[in-house]
Amino acid sequence: MAHGTGSVAGILLVLMSSLAAAAHASEMRPLSAWRYDDANAARATWSPSDTSPAAAVAADGALLLRADFSDGSERVYWDAAVMWDLGAYGRFSLGSRVEGAAAVGHLTIYFRSGGGWYGASFAAHDGSRTVTLRKTDFTVEGSPAGWARIDGVRLAIWGGAPQAVEVSFTDFRAYSDDIVVVRGERTRRVSRSNWSSVQRFSSGMADLLAGIGVAYGAVADADIEAGALGGAKVAILPYNPDTSPAQAAAIQRFIDGGGRLVACYALPADLMQTLGIASLEWRRAESPGDLDAIALDTEAAPGMPESMRQGSWNARIPTLEGAIALGEWADAEGTRSGLPAVTLNGHGAFVGHVLLPADIPAKQQFLLALLAHLAPEGRAELASAYLDRAGAIAGLDGPAAVEAFVQTSKSRIPSERLEAALAHVGTARERMQDGRQSADEGDHDAAFAAAREAIGAMRDGLLRGVPSRDDEFRGVWCHSAFGVDGWTWDQALAHLKAQGFTAVVPNMLWGGLAYYPSEYLPVAAEVAERGDQIAACLAAAERHGIDVHVWKVNWGLQTAPSAFIEEMRTAGRLQRHRDGSELEWLCPSHPANFELEKNSLLEVVRNYAVDGIHFDYIRYPHGSACYDDGCRERFQAATGREIAAWPDDVIDGQHADAFADWRREQITRLVRTVSAEARELRPGLKISAAVFRDYPNCRRSVGQDWVDWVEQGYLDFVCPMNYTDDEEQFAMWVASQRGYVQGRVPLYPGVGASAPGLLPEQTAMQVHRARELGSPGFIVFNYDRTVADEHLPALRLGATADDDWEPHE
Repeated sequence: MAHGTGSVAGILLVLMSSLAAAAHASEMRPLSAWRYDDANAARATWSPSDTSPAAAVAADGALLLRADFSDGSERVYWDAAVMWDLGAYGRFSLGSRVEGAAAVGHLTIYFRSGGGWYGASFAAHDGSRTVTLRKTDFTVEGSPAGWARIDGVRLAIWGGAPQAVEVSFTDFRAYSDDIVVVRGERTRRVSRSNWSSVQRFSSGMADLLAGIGVAYGAVADADIEAGALGGAKVAILPYNPDTSPAQAAAIQRFIDGGGRLVACYALPADLMQTLGIASLEWRRAESPGDLDAIALDTEAAPGMPESMRQGSWNARIPTLEGAIALGEWADAEGTRSGLPAVTLNGHGAFVGHVLLPADIPAKQQFLLALLAHLAPEGRAELASAYLDRAGAIAGLDGPAAVEAFVQTSKSRIPSERLEAALAHVGTARERMQDGRQSADEGDHDAAFAAAREAIGAMRDGLLRGVPSRDDEFRGVWCHSAFGVDGWTWDQALAHLKAQGFTAVVPNMLWGGLAYYPSEYLPVAAEVAERGDQIAACLAAAERHGIDVHVWKVNWGLQTAPSAFIEEMRTAGRLQRHRDGSELEWLCPSHPANFELEKNSLLEVVRNYAVDGIHFDYIRYPHGSACYDDGCRERFQAATGREIAAWPDDVIDGQHADAFADWRREQITRLVRTVSAEARELRPGLKISAAVFRDYPNCRRSVGQDWVDWVEQGYLDFVCPMNYTDDEEQFAMWVASQRGYVQGRVPLYPGVGASAPGLLPEQTAMQVHRARELGSPGFIVFNYDRTVADEHLPALRLGATADDDWEPHE
């Protein structure tokens, strides 16, 4: 592959000469020990909220915080004043010890900065552990003054069950690392519509780096102007569409000082020449699969995968001026296009699209090989870290733990599969040993390869060691009304059936759009060309024996035509934030919106032989909605109360509880009404809902009282969206939810294969954990190409295998 004028030898010579100095080790700064001589000292630092008990001190002097959620409270928290400049630090750690984790939904640490907050949540596990957080883990609230101006810390415990818990915290520390992800926080200010994408792809890059075990941090783009990249070796821009000229200049200074840059999709014009690129041309995929994969030059860069699947819908194609093309775009059949997809020169690399959450092992291999090229003096450290990380898989630590898991399952899997699983684990153990030996001998390429093979063998062993189960609900949510990209509905459901699944939940209508000829909603333009998608899905489902539960996104206008949104705005039918700003969601209390939601769901039941209908977004968008004038009038009319100070009096004033009840009822009445009328129209129809996992908090925050819907018989099954990559957290959520449901209806936990984005073995283990806790089925989000090509076949190796065998003695 010879594009451009650079040579691999020349590029590597530049890298080796400019990075010949010893590797920069991670630097740690202790911020606070959070240890106190007595309770008075702790209370002098930490101020509780109105509903929180005073801070205490554990036997070892650690800060001790207590909560009892049997009183119905949503959360408790404590604040401390600080003056910290965290701009240059990209990674944080804190020690925690929990007793009574079942009571906790999650824990959150907040940093206050001027008029806003940065907050990161993490799971509560019984016992002691060290929690690691990076800036990519933090959400942004309000208008913070920046990471360099932190003036407060808040520790919060969120309720998960009506029980008591004790949590102690110690040793809060900050780190700077060689490898730094730059999060484009400027986008939140100048192009807010792109902010969610910036967050998603920054977090995705962080997950890939974590998967190969490297020490890395994340900094905000604003802080690089003040030198936040100082001491780093490699800076990564995962998706930074709004890099300012001053920030680009800071990156150039970083490169001039010997640093290296990896940029994905968005590259400031001021940095193109530095990376050996003359120009970038935006190009859309002309047909599905055109930009399906990136074929890589394994000779030019040792350790690279031969290809990595993307499924990109567009890309920026570089014209090279000194760089080489390390990869080129290929279609779904593997045919190479000749269009550069990855470039490399002596200063760094450019990738023509964001790294999407598909083919994760290949993406990890790509990043590992790329980092080894860009920072060759750190290869020994990379090899050691990768070998350490290779032992951890789906919550299990190493071949011995995987073998122990398989052995516990041996009475529930066929002998042939058991033998294959154990053989794979044995191979993993051998390759891990080979990798350690190669690393000790300085053969880092061999160490990388051995670790990669060990991971693959452990994965193969674990997947085969997960027991299957008969007679259960196995479903997928499919967010596209057209099914899996590039497939017909017939292909998508044939594949689903072949992988042992029983049901599909396709998203066929929204608050302001339908993918079928609707009498009530605007009809998507694609329907004229591609036809009625409910009819197409049902026809395929009948051929392949798949149940269809049509999914509606309630209230949300994310896909609605602009003319429809304007019509709703003019009619006063949109929601309002507590601050008075408009939200493009239909207000649930508006009578016309209620009728629209009801009628659109009932027309599906009336016109199509569906197996069920499925509520989603059956809630308010967040705790700050809806507070429009219509809500005020309708609340006053329903309750006879006069609200003098709107909305303050109903948020935390004397009418707050009454308003919370009324607000919940606006959501519940739709579920109640549709449930009754739909069952009358089509007896035997199943009514279900995708719901927030954090009951009972969601009752007040978003008005979603799904346990009440279960108790009242409005639902036939419920699907909590338990999206996490933490297997223990997943299990605690399922156990808590089953406790609330009490077997009244089936509870099918939602597994987030696509959100947050899991490896197939993680999906399999969460399915297994749900079964072990008594769940009679599960549902996977989202049925796209990645789930179809990677997750479902992986589950078929064990979790959804068709086992016809006699039990072992």
